[in-house]
Amino acid sequence: MTANNKNDSGVKHFWHPTAGEIQHDLHYLAIRWRTGASKAARTSLLEDAKLALAGQVDDQRRPLLQVNQTDGLSWVVANQLDKPIDSETIRRLETSSIVEWVSMALRSVKNEAAENVLFTVNPTRFYIKEQAVARAGGLTALSAAVNVDSTRVSLLPGWTAVRLDNVSAAQGHTAIEVAQTVNASLKTLAGSSLRDAIRFENIPFLSPVCHVERCAIPMTEFSPNDPMFAQQWGLQRIGIPRAWEIARGSSDITVAVIDEGVELTHPDLNMHENSWNASTDTPDGSPTGNHGTACAGIIGAQFDNAQGVAGAASGVRIMAIATATWADVDIAEGLYFASDHGARIVSMSFGVYASWNFWDFDIVRDALQHAHTQGLLLVAASGNENSGIARFPGSDSRTLCVGGSNRSDERKRIGDSSSENWWGASYGPDLDVVAPCLEMPTTDRLGAAGYSNTDYYESFNGTSSATPLVAGLSALILSIRPSLTNVEVRHIVQSTCDKVSPSLYSYSLTNAKPSGTWNNEVGYGRVNAERALLAACANNRDQKQDCSGCDSDCIEQTPAPCRGPVPLPWLSQDRCMYFYEMRVFDSGLIQDRFRLQFRVTYQHSLCLLGRQQGPLLYTTTLLPGEELRIHEYDRYRRVRSETQRVSVHTSFRQTISAMSQMRRSSSASAYVDSLNSIRTNADTSVSAGGGLAGFFGAPQGKGEFGVDTETTIASGASAHTASEQFSQFAITSSQAMEAERSLVISTFEDEEHRTTTARTLKNHNHCYAVTYYVRRVNEVYSASSRIESVEWRIGDSVQWRSIHDIEGLPDNLRQTFEQLKKNLPRVGEVVHDKRPITIPTDGTLYETELAHCSSCEPVRGAEELVNLEYKRAQSRKACLEADLLELELNRRRKLAQTTQPVALELNSWPFDSESCATDPACTGDYK
Repeated sequence: MTANNKNDSGVKHFWHPTAGEIQHDLHYLAIRWRTGASKAARTSLLEDAKLALAGQVDDQRRPLLQVNQTDGLSWVVANQLDKPIDSETIRRLETSSIVEWVSMALRSVKNEAAENVLFTVNPTRFYIKEQAVARAGGLTALSAAVNVDSTRVSLLPGWTAVRLDNVSAAQGHTAIEVAQTVNASLKTLAGSSLRDAIRFENIPFLSPVCHVERCAIPMTEFSPNDPMFAQQWGLQRIGIPRAWEIARGSSDITVAVIDEGVELTHPDLNMHENSWNASTDTPDGSPTGNHGTACAGIIGAQFDNAQGVAGAASGVRIMAIATATWADVDIAEGLYFASDHGARIVSMSFGVYASWNFWDFDIVRDALQHAHTQGLLLVAASGNENSGIARFPGSDSRTLCVGGSNRSDERKRIGDSSSENWWGASYGPDLDVVAPCLEMPTTDRLGAAGYSNTDYYESFNGTSSATPLVAGLSALILSIRPSLTNVEVRHIVQSTCDKVSPSLYSYSLTNAKPSGTWNNEVGYGRVNAERALLAACANNRDQKQDCSGCDSDCIEQTPAPCRGPVPLPWLSQDRCMYFYEMRVFDSGLIQDRFRLQFRVTYQHSLCLLGRQQGPLLYTTTLLPGEELRIHEYDRYRRVRSETQRVSVHTSFRQTISAMSQMRRSSSASAYVDSLNSIRTNADTSVSAGGGLAGFFGAPQGKGEFGVDTETTIASGASAHTASEQFSQFAITSSQAMEAERSLVISTFEDEEHRTTTARTLKNHNHCYAVTYYVRRVNEVYSASSRIESVEWRIGDSVQWRSIHDIEGLPDNLRQTFEQLKKNLPRVGEVVHDKRPITIPTDGTLYETELAHCSSCEPVRGAEELVNLEYKRAQSRKACLEADLLELELNRRRKLAQTTQPVALELNSWPFDSESCATDPACTGDYK
């Protein structure tokens, strides 16, 4: 608990670059133990000093927060909780052979009322920006009390790590006090201050890990090859067993686990040769707590080895990066280490809130950016506070933020139907996906050192368990397609999610979420491993495949006779859609009387390039012998009545028009209002092809419908600016159409199209069911923008004139006119957007080349094998009898040439092995 006399005169105040003004909290201490200090020795020392470990946070609002206790760090309080810890007790701890350092607890003055928002800093070390040290003339010019820490200097680029000698919290000689002295020198010599030039290792009082201690009855065990696999419902819920039929984890892929270390000698884990302890700066990622080993098992526990559990990406290597203090610098250093030693994915089952106000987020953000730039996929937990805000680094845009789902495929929330209904996964605008997050069996530290008394833990939970599950899925994707970038893997994971519980969650397109429809509570949805790997396969179909068959690890090219119907022929390049836009630029008053205005007319065009396969809509499964009549294209979508129909292109134009009008409006509701108005009044009147006069303001003889008035010519007159904005409208409109049209797949009425695109699928297998994948058909367009005309006028009542028509313009205005004219685009200027624009049609395509065969029932499968072998034997027998017949005829022809006639009697030849061994007809032993 926290002291009631926090502001006594004996409490020192300091300035901290992140937390602002801070003060000591005399009721808590952080103790960093030396490596190898036994639990018994630690307990004995604390008992002698009349100290106790700080227990679980007593906070009804946040019942899930735990104190940051690890094997290497202990937060302690006095046995008499209201009594401050005196200097003599601190001095006694500092002289112990098992204590590396002792540090006072700190709290931000502005968070003084928040009882548990405490932190400390590593008292032996802090960091100075290299530029500031150089400007000051070197480290010795700043202070004689600090030296360069050579073990840390290369691990945080741009910062010089300095180490203090003879550190003592009892005597007030720690990084906090020395940094104040160094700060005074920095102001004098380098013009810098502690605010921007000095950073500390900030260590939280509350644990950042997102694991929830279990309070429910463990599940019973089931014994397949991996004895605990039957309990791993999370793997089965996201389709991992089916995904294993497509790909297994590759040892070429390394997943870094930044956590409390990993059991390096665990027999069920495949560890990377490099590991690191960021607290001690030693190449030893051994456990400093229990959490990391549990995360590692969910990612990559060995598959099918008759022990323990199966990891999502069995076969990948785990890189252990340990912290004993959860300092912000440790996290940053771990990210740099993972980037520099071959990791492809970083799993981070931890996080802090900005409101805790002690981690230096900038240092961690720099490391996140470095890792992201190096191509690492960053996966982080959202937290377990049932809060609408995710923890950092999950809240950072460079990370894939993972929330939690329960067995009902809903967000894990307080009061749900799960066995742990007393906690909930955090969510909010930074959430990307959710994954199962409770009752997850995994690996544990060996013996009784971990969560359990065995080498495995049955009930790991929290978003700490969901995060490595998504990291393992990402590792599977990279195993099948190692050439993918981190951005591409993230897109595959997000875009293939199942939109779970649609009755609870409304999914919609969001500007900041580019991978499909999204919801605030479950993100893009619950991850689906099978769909993700199929998407990775489909994107890799240009590479040569060396295997085939339904049960193989890759997909073979379908023979030409077996492919689906050929799409409709491509249309010619001159089949374009045209959109016109006018923008008026006001250059201000001339001679305090008239206003000089310029009007630029743009012609935007979308020209058809062809059709392509779009996103997956649904699957359809045929049982053995079952057949289905299908149609390749559905041409029309019902709108409001039996007679009215709206075409794809009409709907697309309407949506772009609404987007354009929204840009010119100050209200976001203009989009909905405009779209409703257009579709109410224009369903039957809008042109189905050719130009689209009026939507962006087509050249007209009167009126200014659809005209934008910009503030300056430079702000929006160029063809590049107009082209970029139009392409964004087109892309957004396409996404909106995709979301709208994915709700219903209509059946069209045109008998001609019904007959020409109809075909029948039939599953001729006797044993296997076959699943067919139905995809959207997209039309692909190239976008370009052209300057159609540039005009000017002086005064609102004057007609517009061509930019080249300046006859009659007074001489005193010509110079001003010519100067402004330089900023205008030239008529005929064309800008081509390199990005293709895809428009989803109502067409669907059944892709038999992506058909997936289900497994046979064991008895039925064995029966099929027996029948196959019998047919092979029958065929072999027929071939053998033909050969024997030819030999017998030849023999008898020779006998017929002798003087003794021989009857040409055709005998039968036995086929069983015993008679074949002695029969001349089989052995060929003729005399």
